[in-house]
This record gives sequence, structure tokens and C-alpha cells, in this order.
Amino acid sequence: MYLIGIDHKNKNSKEVLKAYNKLLRENIKVKLIEDPKELVESIIYNNEVLGGIRGTLSSSEVMEHLKKHIGKFYRASILKNPFNGDYFFLAPVGIDEVDEKSSFKDKIDIITYILKFLKNNELSNSKIKIGILSGGRPSDYGRSKRINYLIDEAENIVKYIHKKYGNDNIVITHKGILIEEYLKEGFNIIVAPDGISGNLIFRCLALLCEFEGCGALILGKKNIRFIDTSRSGKWNRYYNALKFLMKNYK
Repeated sequence: MYLIGIDHKNKNSKEVLKAYNKLLRENIKVKLIEDPKELVESIIYNNEVLGGIRGTLSSSEVMEHLKKHIGKFYRASILKNPFNGDYFFLAPVGIDEVDEKSSFKDKIDIITYILKFLKNNELSNSKIKIGILSGGRPSDYGRSKRINYLIDEAENIVKYIHKKYGNDNIVITHKGILIEEYLKEGFNIIVAPDGISGNLIFRCLALLCEFEGCGALILGKKNIRFIDTSRSGKWNRYYNALKFLMKNYK
């Protein structure tokens, strides 16, 4: 059985119900859950539950219960690249997920967790290409301390990953702020400067430009069969999220 969170007071819950009914018609056993605590604890502790998605439940409430049970985590949005039709991961997208004091370590952890996920499922068949975003083009170095810091950090992340993984079928590069080049060249992991900018990029791509998506992976030391979804999504995002969960979380 799979679980879908729903807040009936949220006007977008009608989209959750559309996804729920379509899944039922496909003979997929799903249940709607209204309580954030019950949703999280059922996914973690109930052996009869195969996984779940947040649906339209409050992000702050669900994330609070997740942190209590699995510790620190990050989120990586799963979006379909319109240039090649493949999924790519954008992270971080939680507004509080990269701390300024530990930004380098946070981003290394994010990349490591995504690589581990890819290695454990069929999405790792193609060459892995990681794009690091910073605060400007490399030629913009010197325009401000913040821009300098982000460019330096991005270059150091590239060096670290090269050293750690070598030629292990991984390409990683830093092209400054040029996210459009990463998409046109089919990069499958894009690391944003921080969670706020990552969340803004997600909203522009998914909710304005309507990139097809499947919610967001939960990345951390503990594996959890859960996909985070925006309360602003259309029915197919909730449907796609649960289907992605079924396919990739064994």
C-alpha cells in the first residue's frame, strides 16, 4: 500500500484526488492520509506501507516529523529536461537546507547521496553529468565578495569530486550561472548555490514553465521511501511522483 498526504482545506487538494482516483483505476493500492505525523511514521515504521508522497500537506509540518525520525536531509527535485526528455535532479530546493557555514560540505553530501541513489536504480545507465551553479560567470569574479565566494566554492567542489571519484563515469563542471547550458547539454544533476535559489529555480521551471516533474527525493543517511511534492502542483505531478516511487524505491 502507498500513502498520499492530503489537506482538504487546501484548494489544490482536488488535484491530489484526481491523481488518487487515476491510481485506483490502475489497481494500485493507495490511501489518503490527513495527518503529517501519521504519514511519516507509517512510511517509516509500518511494514505494510511501501512508500508515500506529501501531496498537499504542510511542508513545515511534514519536514519537522521527518527530521525527528531521520535526522538532517536535503531534497532534490526530479524534473524532465525538455531538450532531451530525460529526468534531471535539481538540489537543494529546501529553503533552509544549505547552511552558509557548512555550504561546501552540504553540497558534497547532496552530490554523494544522489550518486548513491543513481547507482541503486536504473537511472544510472547513462553517463552522469554534474553541473555546479554559482553566483555569476567565472569572468564576473571580483564583482562582490558573495560572487567570489560562490565561484571559489564551486571550483573547489569540482576539484573535490574529481579527486574522490576520478574517471568513474562522472563528468562535473562549473559554468557559473549558466543553467541553460547545463540543460541543453543534458546534465542530470544540477547543484544550486543555496536552497532559496534552488527553490526559486524549481518554481520557475516547474510551476511557471511547466517542466514535467515527479516531486523531490529525500537525501540523507537514512533511506526513506518518500517523495516530497509541492502543494501547488497539478494532478500529474502527484501521479508521476507516486509512479516514480514505485519504480525506483525497491
